[in-house]
Amino acid sequence: MRKFKSALTAVAALAAFAGVGVAAAPAQAATYCTDKGQKYFCEYGVSSTKLDNGTTEKFVVGPDHAVWTNWSNPDGSWNGWVSMGGWVKSRILIDHLQDSLSNFTIAAIGSDDNYWFRVRSSNGAWTAWQVSCTVQDGPGCP
Repeated sequence: MRKFKSALTAVAALAAFAGVGVAAAPAQAATYCTDKGQKYFCEYGVSSTKLDNGTTEKFVVGPDHAVWTNWSNPDGSWNGWVSMGGWVKSRILIDHLQDSLSNFTIAAIGSDDNYWFRVRSSNGAWTAWQVSCTVQDGPGCP
């Protein structure tokens, strides 16, 4: 009986210790929001822009850290979320180019801490992801 009590005491002490360890260092869980069925990091928000033809285009960072986009159709419905790939850890920034609302860049901080961007031309075509090297001495810069 004495051995049983000793073993029980040891297990209880170990469980208490493990419980304190978990409480002292909780896992950081990401908080997700949802927009039209797409989960995204709440802290990065939803970035949106209006094109020349009145279309609204939205961008979010999904739980996979990829950039996702969705746009409105002329009838008011939405296309559905499409992955634009990449791996980012910041809000999506939108910068319009020239004099057209349909020609713009999106940019965000990548896993290497550099800003990465894609350019949308007025005909709707997108470039591939490119590093802009705006972080001084960033690892992706020449």
